[in-house]
Amino acid sequence: MKTAIRRSAATTAAFLLAFGGLTALTVTPAQADDFACSYQNKTFSTPGDNTYVEIELCIRRVADGYEATADVSWFNGGTSSVDGNRKFDRFDVQVRVEQYVSGSDDVKGSRTCDIQYNVNSFPRSSQLCSKFVTHNRTATWSADGKVVYDIDRDGEGSSTWELTGSPRID
Repeated sequence: MKTAIRRSAATTAAFLLAFGGLTALTVTPAQADDFACSYQNKTFSTPGDNTYVEIELCIRRVADGYEATADVSWFNGGTSSVDGNRKFDRFDVQVRVEQYVSGSDDVKGSRTCDIQYNVNSFPRSSQLCSKFVTHNRTATWSADGKVVYDIDRDGEGSSTWELTGSPRID
């Protein structure tokens, strides 16, 4: 499993310079805290082969606000959304933009993406779910979220996978 990483423009520039992909770059100190991600994965006991899911949850400072993204990749998904051949009856990814104020996270925006059809129809793919909020640069910000899923034919009903939020940025 990948561990939480804080990426910055300076880190990206150093990588590109080291491998010849960039010849010159100017990075200002303010760019260093404009991007942070957390990574998580889970293997689901689904009909047929188990389904493996990876999620990269990120917060970015963009123009006049903040954007939270959940980049969801899966392996051993289904090949049909027809009952009897599908993996999930439900697979909803929620991403939240949160501002840290007075010792707690305050949700400023949220979006839920229903990706059940795609996970059931494509053995290996990915999908992005994102939410942008307009806000001035005050306090600190992070991305958080969850996955609500229901495995087909397991008789258990819906379950929730609480995601690990991203590190905070300014």
